Amino acid sequence: MFDSIEFLTRVNLNKPVRVGGRVGVIGGGNAAVDAARVALRLNECQSVQVIYRRTRAEMPAFAEEVDALVEEGAELRLLTAPAAILARNGTLTGVRCTRMELGEPDESGRRRPVPVPGSEFDIPLDTLLVAIGEDPDLKFLGRESGIDVSRRGTAMVAKETQATGRAGVFAGGDAVTGPDTVVAAMAAGKVAAEMIDNYLRGAAVQRHYDLVRPSHYVPPVAPAEQEDAPVEMPVRVEVSLLPVAERLGGFAEVELTLTEEQAMREAGRCLRCDLQTEDAKRQLVNLDH
Repeated sequence: MFDSIEFLTRVNLNKPVRVGGRVGVIGGGNAAVDAARVALRLNECQSVQVIYRRTRAEMPAFAEEVDALVEEGAELRLLTAPAAILARNGTLTGVRCTRMELGEPDESGRRRPVPVPGSEFDIPLDTLLVAIGEDPDLKFLGRESGIDVSRRGTAMVAKETQATGRAGVFAGGDAVTGPDTVVAAMAAGKVAAEMIDNYLRGAAVQRHYDLVRPSHYVPPVAPAEQEDAPVEMPVRVEVSLLPVAERLGGFAEVELTLTEEQAMREAGRCLRCDLQTEDAKRQLVNLDH
């Protein structure tokens, strides 16, 4: 039995990881999907079942990653919640599960899974990977702390500065947003560090945006003569994927590279949001003076 992050870390560091033939993964996020796809690539693994308590539509994992997971042979056990770990003589033998149905929406906006009475069943497993979300423990923040906590149990901050309601205290990452990406947490940390520096120097706790001059100016698109004139939108280039039969033999990159022609087409889809307004043009002109 492994925590999914520990499992992924060990595999990426080439540390020994032993899994049985039947692997189960609990969770529906990107960590769960990553763990399942990695397990499929290990020689000992014969089958992978992903156990998730909601439907596929509610899975927080990226849709294309879930598609790839199914293509590679994993089974999705949807509307299924683990109720107990089964073991014999200290060795995992499986998971006892309960079938679920969707009820009213919860705080996240997704419909809350409700157990179906008398629907328990067992899934035999040799290895279990756990990839369920964790909530921040902010119980130590009493009302006198000056830091507000949302109904979801996360710290409330000013979006632009990561500042809490208490002067000199900043927060970011999953403690503010709930489960999110590492990149989002790092971005929040970068903003918080800048604001903490401002606070300690006695400067205003506010973001400062520097206008950087692009290498060249692209004129805004001229408006159409007719408001209902059709707009031709370039279609996103579909990246070629490694055939499934070649994926499971190792850890080769699944998404292949673009051709030169495809790369040029994709680059041509850039909307150049920084340059599409007259205001932006005026600001660029002012930089010359």
